[in-house]
Amino acid sequence: MSQQAPPENPEISRQVVPPSGFARIRIGEAKKAITGVGTFLPVNSLVWAVMYAVFTVLITILVAALVLLPILFFGEDRPASAKGYLDAITWGWLALNGVPPKLGSATITLIPWGLAAIPWALMFRASKSYAARNPLTVRWHVIGGSVMLIIYVSSVVAAAHFTTSLSVSFAELWALVVSIVIGATAITIGILSGAHAHLSQRIPLLVLFVARRGAGAALAFLGVASIALAIRMLVNFGSAKDLFMGLDPGWSGILGLGALTLGYLPVMIVWSASYMLGAGFSIGPDVNVSPFISVTAPTQLPPFPPLIAIPETAGALVWLLPVVVVAIGLLWGVGISRSLKKESVLIRMVLGFAIALVGAVIMYFVSLLSLGNLGDVRLVGLGPDPLLVASLFWILLSVGITPAAVLPEKAFTRNRESKISSVPQPEEVGSQ
Repeated sequence: MSQQAPPENPEISRQVVPPSGFARIRIGEAKKAITGVGTFLPVNSLVWAVMYAVFTVLITILVAALVLLPILFFGEDRPASAKGYLDAITWGWLALNGVPPKLGSATITLIPWGLAAIPWALMFRASKSYAARNPLTVRWHVIGGSVMLIIYVSSVVAAAHFTTSLSVSFAELWALVVSIVIGATAITIGILSGAHAHLSQRIPLLVLFVARRGAGAALAFLGVASIALAIRMLVNFGSAKDLFMGLDPGWSGILGLGALTLGYLPVMIVWSASYMLGAGFSIGPDVNVSPFISVTAPTQLPPFPPLIAIPETAGALVWLLPVVVVAIGLLWGVGISRSLKKESVLIRMVLGFAIALVGAVIMYFVSLLSLGNLGDVRLVGLGPDPLLVASLFWILLSVGITPAAVLPEKAFTRNRESKISSVPQPEEVGSQ
């Protein structure tokens, strides 16, 4: 008698066989490929580097367009075609990135660094976000930062190369140098900040102490110089207003003058610092502005309202302005004496000279950045002498630091005697 086969159970037939160990490994690799982790993480890192660099370039172009389009639309000299608008926006974008233009045969090398701070800050923020989003090894951080730098520098150099005109052009070499300086510094500092690289732990404490105090001294003096510039602008506000009204720029021209004022504000702060040091600055080949020159030789300046702050005369009290640097040195010397009270007098004195040297180096570079020309023969070599500024800052700061640094720490502390001879006990207070 034959036995019938059992009926097929559809539920049993649809059961899925669990994957083997090798299959589970392949599934895990597929998940990593889909989610973008694992072996594809370096590829995603490069993609993010490209995206951040491109976004930064596009945002700076948008900023330039927002400032220039009202001027182009409502100005007297409107572009005749779409290419004219595109060229004007490209010129503004290059100027925003610190690339000096060439007007005819004259090259403007006095760069408005205040405008260049905008792409620097955006690139810093982008590189910091990139490093925080991609926690890879140092090698991939370097590769990603290099990709961002190449994209930024290439875009600036390409814009300078292809934007040519009979009246306005940009030198490719200047575009290359300025874009490398802006991009390399912003990307390096941003990646180190985003990756939480504690470089200060690897630097000797005395070197870090000298670097911070030297940079602080230079920044403190530049802050005082900016306050002096603001006071000078307020005193001459009436003259600046009359000059502005005489230009009659219209509301579209106000945007242009405002952008130039912000751009050249760091330059004028450095000029103010050089004037306070006694080094002064030059306006053209034959005109020097210094507190030790009673009357500045007359010269024709561009109709730019902030230039009203340039002093035309100097009195005897202005000779005391270099004392500000000595006062800053005294404060920094007190800090050295109180922070390094266990060190010998010789070490404190040497560190004081080293701090003054760091501050002098910073003042040299900022003075170098504020030196240039505006194209006109009468306006060639505007700005201070960087070597003279650095030398005077080092000497004056050392004069203030040295006597305060060599004194013992107890010379700056005061032990106050208590005016209460005896403190009543809690029991006596309660009984009363």
